[in-house]
Amino acid sequence: MAIVYKKVVRLSDPTKKDSVKKAYPSVTYRYNHPATLEEFARDLSESSGLSEGDIFSVLKNFRKLLKKTLTGGRLVNIKGLGVFFISLQSQGVENPEEFTSAHIEGLRICFRAHKDIRLNAGATTRTEGLVFRDASRIDKDDETPVPDKDDETPKPDDETPTPDDKTPDPDEDEDPIVDPSI
Repeated sequence: MAIVYKKVVRLSDPTKKDSVKKAYPSVTYRYNHPATLEEFARDLSESSGLSEGDIFSVLKNFRKLLKKTLTGGRLVNIKGLGVFFISLQSQGVENPEEFTSAHIEGLRICFRAHKDIRLNAGATTRTEGLVFRDASRIDKDDETPVPDKDDETPKPDDETPTPDDKTPDPDEDEDPIVDPSI
């Protein structure tokens, strides 16, 4: 199993135009095809006693129920998989009393993986066969990654997602307690 990345040069501190430019890894899916719902249904069907059609139907209905539950103001915590939740975007307002829903510019569905499926660049993941491949060193004719023992660059600290204090922990077995005023 290989994670293909490309090198992206950007400012080390995006808030300062005179900061040093550095190269950072960025995952690329250029050489892979996205997994489809149909493919998931087929693969799950092969490892379970259910038909491909039944699993496809369940997965389609899961999408609808996920959206309905999240927009209804609830988290979706699937034990062993992770937590789905909604995040809001807005410009900050100095006086909290002046903040209204008109300041909300967008929302997105977020997912925080359970510890059992999180990918880390640490030793545990390496022993499971996870390697990094530089996209610039992939044979363009057959799109096969060329082995690259020297390119196991970990993700820089400034790109590591850091959940805020209100983000539920999917590793907890119990339902997270969330402040409804969020």
